[in-house]
Amino acid sequence: MDIAKSFTFMFEDPEWLRKLGIGFLVVLLGALFSVVLIGLVPLIMVLGYTLDVTRNVMDGRANPLPEWNDWEGFLGRGLKLAGVLVVWSLPLILISIPLGFSAALAGNGSQGNFAAVMATLFSLCGICLALAWGLAFLVFTPAIYVRLARTNRFSAGFEFAKLWAFTRENISNVIVAILLTLVASVVGGFASIFVVTIPLVILWESLVQAHLYGQVGAGSVTALV
Repeated sequence: MDIAKSFTFMFEDPEWLRKLGIGFLVVLLGALFSVVLIGLVPLIMVLGYTLDVTRNVMDGRANPLPEWNDWEGFLGRGLKLAGVLVVWSLPLILISIPLGFSAALAGNGSQGNFAAVMATLFSLCGICLALAWGLAFLVFTPAIYVRLARTNRFSAGFEFAKLWAFTRENISNVIVAILLTLVASVVGGFASIFVVTIPLVILWESLVQAHLYGQVGAGSVTALV
């Protein structure tokens, strides 16, 4: 994997200033209108855009940044990816609801109270389940991106046998991509000290992630269709 390229590839495009400028405006619109549902539309388009970046990297294109000329396509692909990510997140949401009640019960119970003890044990079990599912979700995320980028099918995000085969085959690159994505988030956090830079940082982090996942897909021999 070309680690450095994932962090800088967007600036190597001859039209990088225009493409990133448009992306900045799209993210900014999404942030400004995020208090209403319509604000989700630009952000979902950015998801679709980054999915195209992943596909372009897998295809070996010298300049993976797409033109901002397929708005309907970006929205459609972004909706599929967003839907898959939401479904994968549902177990975490379902676990967190009873976990909150049990944590409150454990905190209010007196020492030696049987209900409080059971609530504490339940909370610990819930935390373990949440961590296990969250880790599985994190590890499968590169495969999810690659599968959707290659097939453009919503169902591809739930074909567990293929997701597992891809992840197992590329586990070292998957771990590297995940860690570098976290590094990009940390770097982005420091870079977003000014409010005006936040949309650009969000866009940059998303592009870094997409490029890393594309590199994982490009180096795979597992059938992805």
